[in-house]
Parts: sequence; C-alpha cells; structure tokens
Amino acid sequence: MAKQAYPLNALRAFEASARHRSFVKAANELNVTPAAVSHQVKKLEEHLGAQLFRRLPRGLLLADTGQILWSELREVFLRLDKAMERVLESHSRGALTISVPPVFAVKWLLPRLQRFSELHPDIDVRMSSSLELIDFRRDAFDAAIRLGHGQYPGLMAEQLFNESVTPMCSPRLLEGKQALKRPDDLRHHVLLHDDSIAFDPEAPNWETWLKAVGAHRVDASRGPRFSQPDHALQAAIDGAGVVLGWRYLAAADITAGRLAMPFELLLPLGSSFYLVHPQSHADRRKIRAFRSWVLEEIRSNVHTRP
Repeated sequence: MAKQAYPLNALRAFEASARHRSFVKAANELNVTPAAVSHQVKKLEEHLGAQLFRRLPRGLLLADTGQILWSELREVFLRLDKAMERVLESHSRGALTISVPPVFAVKWLLPRLQRFSELHPDIDVRMSSSLELIDFRRDAFDAAIRLGHGQYPGLMAEQLFNESVTPMCSPRLLEGKQALKRPDDLRHHVLLHDDSIAFDPEAPNWETWLKAVGAHRVDASRGPRFSQPDHALQAAIDGAGVVLGWRYLAAADITAGRLAMPFELLLPLGSSFYLVHPQSHADRRKIRAFRSWVLEEIRSNVHTRP
C-alpha cells in the first residue's frame, strides 16, 4: 500500500503553535513570520478537514481534534529530534576520514599524528594518501588537504602555510674537494629535479633559482627527475645529488642533520597547502578539533621538530 505524503512543514508549524499556544512564539522558534505559521496551520486544517485551534483574542486553544493530533505528534518530533542528534553525533565523533597528498602525509602529518591522538583519543584518523581530487558528494571523506591556490568551488578552504624552495643536499656534499660553497659549485654536482609542481607554470625550478642567484656555467636541464617531492628529498639525503627542496616539509630532515641548505636564497613555491571541506562539515566536532590542532602546530613553529 502506498504511503501517504504528509505535509511536514505544516505539521511542524502546528506542533510548535500547539506547544507555545501562540503563532507568534512558534514563528520565532521556526524563524518565519507569524503569518506563514498561520497559513501552514490553515493548510493542515484544510488537509484534515477539521479545526485544530480555537483562535482567541489572547492566544490559541487546542480543539479536541488538535489535542488528539498534538499528543501524538509531539512524541513523533521528539523521536525525530533525537534521531537527528544521534546522526549528527556520529558525524562529530568517531573516525576522521581525510584525504592528503603523499608528501604532506609523509613529511608533515605522520610525524605529528601521535600528538593529535594524545589530545583526542576518541577520534580515529583514517587517512587516504592520494593526489586524486575527491568528490565530497560521492566519496566518504570529512575533509582533505590540498596543494594549490585556494580555488575550490563549493568548498571551504583555509590556507595552512606557504612553501618555499632552496637547494638541499646531504651534509657530506659540503665537504671535500668539490664542496658546495658558492652557487657556481653546483656544476660539479648532480641536480635532482622535482616535477610534482610542474602543473603550476609559476612554480620555481632549477633554471629559475640559478637565474635568480646569478649562477653561471650550471646546466639546469641535467639530472634525474622525480614525480614526488619526498622521493627527490630522499635521493638528496642519500647523497645522490642536490635537490630544490621544500623548506617547510624538509624541516625535520634539516633539524636532524640529514639535509643541509648550503645557500640562503629561498623562492616562494607559489602554491600553498589548504584544509578543505564542505560548509556542511564545518560544525563537526572532529573537524573543528583537527583544524585547531593543525593551526596550533603551525603557530608553534614546528619547523624545528617533527
């Protein structure tokens, strides 16, 4: 048997009016005008073919039919409100499912994730490390970290930090007969190329950096190429050459002495890391907790520790 389509807006207007015994107070609760509430109640009376209220000069009095309907309806709305609260609570607690670029996961988030878990033991982080853009309408993610210029239509995007690049290498390359002391000394070493940001035509590369520093006789086109910045950084750590590394994401390696920055010139990457999520997710407790923690980690100047 087909289920009847009930006039839910009218029922909600009637329930609030019956509870307050006033169209005005019901309108204030529902954030509409008293005339709109009165109109909805009138539509419900026409739908039922019965009068629900006696309209008095000083308020409303439930008619017998209205008393019967309200006694049942208030329990229905109470159960509905509790169900909605449980659903919202399930979104606010439990697992936080987040999509992050691989380099952000490896070089920034994973070394710090234990601190978040200690602060929020009730929130389990489930992380997908991928460069693929997710569709929040289709994919079951609460939020994502993305590298770009902040243009994410339909989503809230909050800038986390800017990146800059500069030559980085194993400290071993700062010693010996061909030690890196001046930019021109790069001609004696292998240049490692990070192609992960090649989608941005304004992003600096070796040619850009060498020109900015005024280096001569250094062939910017030579050397192996990597599709991920953390792979290029690891090659530099292993002594395979010199990489134009990301200053912020390489902070732990620099502090630990695995990488060295032989020169002072840093060029802005152009793109930034953003925390993105739908507007409807903004009030979820687990997202508020994650956002606050990330921003606090950044404010604490965690360049110097993982």
